[in-house]
Amino acid sequence: MRRFWVFVFLGLMMIVQPVYTSESPTLDYSVVPAEAPPSPIRRIYGENIAPEVYGQVATVDYREQVREFTENHSRYIMDYSAATEGSNLYARNYLIQQLGLLSNDRIEVETVGKHYNVVGRLPGYLPGDHPVIVVSAHYDSAQNSDGANSDASGIATVLILARILSQYEWPLDIYFIAFNGLYTMDFMSGSPEVALMFQQEEIEILTMYNVDTILVQNPSVPTNERIQMGYGYGGQTDYHRGQYWADLTRMMSNNYGSNYVVPLPSSSFGLWQLSDHYTFAERGFSGILCAYESGSAIDQSSQTNDDRWDSPQYTYNIGRETTAVIGASIAFTMSREYGESTHLTHDFTNGPEQSEMFLFAVSTATVVNVTARWFGGSSTYYLVDEGFNIIDVQEFNSSSPWQPMQIFNQQLTMKGTYRLYVQNTAFSSVGYEVSITYNSDIDGNGILDKNEYWLSQSYFNSDQDGDNVSDADEIFHGTDLNNKDTDSDTMDDRYEIDMGFNPLDASDGNEDADGDGLTNAQEYSGGLNPFSKDTDGDKMDDLWELTYGLNPLVDDASLDPDGDHLTNLQEYKAGTDPNVDGSEKNPPNFFVPLVVVVAVVPVIGCLYIRKKNQEMLS
Repeated sequence: MRRFWVFVFLGLMMIVQPVYTSESPTLDYSVVPAEAPPSPIRRIYGENIAPEVYGQVATVDYREQVREFTENHSRYIMDYSAATEGSNLYARNYLIQQLGLLSNDRIEVETVGKHYNVVGRLPGYLPGDHPVIVVSAHYDSAQNSDGANSDASGIATVLILARILSQYEWPLDIYFIAFNGLYTMDFMSGSPEVALMFQQEEIEILTMYNVDTILVQNPSVPTNERIQMGYGYGGQTDYHRGQYWADLTRMMSNNYGSNYVVPLPSSSFGLWQLSDHYTFAERGFSGILCAYESGSAIDQSSQTNDDRWDSPQYTYNIGRETTAVIGASIAFTMSREYGESTHLTHDFTNGPEQSEMFLFAVSTATVVNVTARWFGGSSTYYLVDEGFNIIDVQEFNSSSPWQPMQIFNQQLTMKGTYRLYVQNTAFSSVGYEVSITYNSDIDGNGILDKNEYWLSQSYFNSDQDGDNVSDADEIFHGTDLNNKDTDSDTMDDRYEIDMGFNPLDASDGNEDADGDGLTNAQEYSGGLNPFSKDTDGDKMDDLWELTYGLNPLVDDASLDPDGDHLTNLQEYKAGTDPNVDGSEKNPPNFFVPLVVVVAVVPVIGCLYIRKKNQEMLS
């Protein structure tokens, strides 16, 4: 007498060809590689990670970076010939090394000009030539000065953002530049060499953030004027060339940070012609900004031997805020998505009678749409322009915590910053979810940003591998333009994108999203729902239906293929074989006909047979 215990754990198809009823879906049992390649760096497209980037900048890290860079004291050079020795040489080698280490060698570094300016480039993922973003500072210092504030404070911004931003893949190139030779006899003699290189190589600058001397604050100025952000002034007709970018930093500082930034036109900005950014502005580059301290009039250390990292005058939170705001502005700029308007969301809580204010920078005539839902009672919303004039006000006595309410749908014609005030007029704390949507035109070419991208339009209209993913979307997702299944996990890229899987990670083919015993790849090959154990909704699990030759894509619960007057659903609940009549039924959950099991179970498994031999027991 032989008794067989059959335990099936995924995988007999490697031995026997599967057998199915004609109506059953055919599954692909190809073996997916057990070891997936390393996860790719997160590619940013259509995703605003400005708050995430802002939150990665810490005051303690910023202060430590300033201290470390000033350890070798003065980096002064009288002229370019002195740049090949001493502390200036050490500082340059340190910068080159750090840009490589902090970015895992993703930043390509070179020295430019006879003053050895250090230029690092974090390549963007878009093919072709596109505008770039620049973060810069100067690494030399005044004679006999450690240069902690002027300008290790700016170098700290460059290095910290090099570390943070290189964790991601961005559509555009980001340049991290350390100029040399600001304090030479000829004054500001290094940055013209880099500006000339940009001209010769026809590199277009979208925006440039130069950071120079920021650690002393003026206690008599308002909180939102601790950091001066100078820009080249072009008025309303040329708003995007300068003021928009300064307004954007103020928007980031207000919405995510300490609200320290005040934009200042070049005519009111004392450092405009005295720092390295100016050589770019005078050569016609647009989007040029310079961050500068509000307390320059009371700064007793600048360019002296008292300019040390431990000066009691220095407020390092100002440096942290400057760094975080620039990083957030870069992230927000590159969150742009083709076909979509600019969209901001804010989740927050207001105490009783408390107000919250959000800024948004408008670069073209647009309609701003504001919706909100909140969990509480009465609230009042104000829409205010740059001159603090109330454009519209809406009062609500109550709201639905589930459905967003329309607050404003207002035409705005003037460029500049606008304010949205949200006031809780109830007697208890209220939680809010606010959404602000509007159109932008940051390059001022008359075409809304949602209707163009930095990528050629031809990529949006072509699909080289015929996988129903445009070449543009392939680039945004990082998939192969000439391969329908980039990660070779047997699931097409289009399917993975639609289902929320990762088309660059083969391991998700072996995963089981719904826990039904079928891998995601097998669900795909059989046309099943990877997020439902019962694709056809007939109350019988997909794997059970496949095991017994039923069709998991069709409701066959009421059928009775073995004619024993028990429906398939009744057989499923009883754990019996719907294809075997009466006494011939197998004991539930223990034995499954081998040919059927082989026909339906997934790959990678084992068959364990335990046989009781009567002769050996005798």
